[in-house]
Amino acid sequence: MYSQGATEVRREGRGTMTRWNIAVVACRGLEDEAGAIRQRLAGSWHNHPEVEFTLVGQGQFEGSFPEHVDAVVLVADAESRHTPLVRLLTMLDELHVPVVALLDRAPPPGTIFETAGVLVEDRSASGPLLCAQLHGILHCRREVNRLRKAVTLAEAAHRGLGNEVARMSEELRLAAEAQCELLPREMPTVHGVSVTALWRPAHDVSGDIYDVIRLGDDHLGLFVADAVGHGITAALMTILITHSLTTRVAEGQSWRLLDPAEVLGCLNERLLGRHIHPHRFCTAAYALVDCRYRRMALATAGHPPPLLVHQDGRCDVIETSGGLLGVFDNETYDQVQVELRPDDRLLMYTDGVEQAFVGEGDGKLAGGAKARSREEFLALSTFEDPQNIIDTIRRRLDAQSGSLHQVDDVTALCLHAG
Repeated sequence: MYSQGATEVRREGRGTMTRWNIAVVACRGLEDEAGAIRQRLAGSWHNHPEVEFTLVGQGQFEGSFPEHVDAVVLVADAESRHTPLVRLLTMLDELHVPVVALLDRAPPPGTIFETAGVLVEDRSASGPLLCAQLHGILHCRREVNRLRKAVTLAEAAHRGLGNEVARMSEELRLAAEAQCELLPREMPTVHGVSVTALWRPAHDVSGDIYDVIRLGDDHLGLFVADAVGHGITAALMTILITHSLTTRVAEGQSWRLLDPAEVLGCLNERLLGRHIHPHRFCTAAYALVDCRYRRMALATAGHPPPLLVHQDGRCDVIETSGGLLGVFDNETYDQVQVELRPDDRLLMYTDGVEQAFVGEGDGKLAGGAKARSREEFLALSTFEDPQNIIDTIRRRLDAQSGSLHQVDDVTALCLHAG
């Protein structure tokens, strides 16, 4: 195996000295001329560092290369194209051994001497000139080898980083698919009451979650939650929220539907019972809709208040009191009762939706975003189909500057009392 670097020789009383080993390789028929060149080089070399010029035939290198050779002086003809020479130069190139080719004349274009990247010189060049070239090449070689090792390590690290990024991307893709399985596959319509949803993560996975649940023949449950933060941590929180959500309980041979205040209270206790991190909490809103008699009960937990727009254009902000989920024991949640009139529209959303209505001059003021979102939703409520409302919000998000990297997860539910 080839060993890079010059040979170290220890001499008595003189410590460690460097000695270079340079092979003078003669192609077939040029052995005598190569011998003369070896003598010319040896006679022109200065004393330090020491160098040993070894005259060898080309055939000695076929199939392997000796150790401790720091450079090669190749004596050949410019027209040489035979296979053994090609193999030799290819092997030297792979081993990063510098080569000075001494030719009888300039090689024609496309020969192996050009493609192998060797230094080409005329065979009549003086000994001092050739020695100066070899001296410069070998002095630079140590730094080149150091840089080559650094590049090799950097490439290995880059490959490792690339593999890790690919692995993480695949895990995020699978996590996103798993989170999508938590969302309702179909939106039920009960007695003319329909719901349309928008769910858009800021990244691969979302800290928002929603559900639309058919409860018996006459009721719908609408749930929206927003876990604090973004990314994987918040997404894992949504899985816990989903599995902790209870909307009905068994009583004897039947089921009793829980009021929204009960739903949020039970969810809060279950999250606290999981001993989640104190900085991991969420906001939520839950509505229980009696689609037959057009009545709705609603409660929120630190969540943006839902908006209810009536057919006559009036907009009600449905505010209730109740703290964040997963923070305090025995938290109580107020709920309100609302009568739904024909063509009423209800918007339940996370705070990321407000960003869809922030104009260029609105700045970052939270109050401005809330007021603007209410005005815009009031204007959008003129659409008869709630899908048009959701599609308009989606287009507004797409039209924003930097929409490919939205700042927050976005979720909205639009109920239409048809």
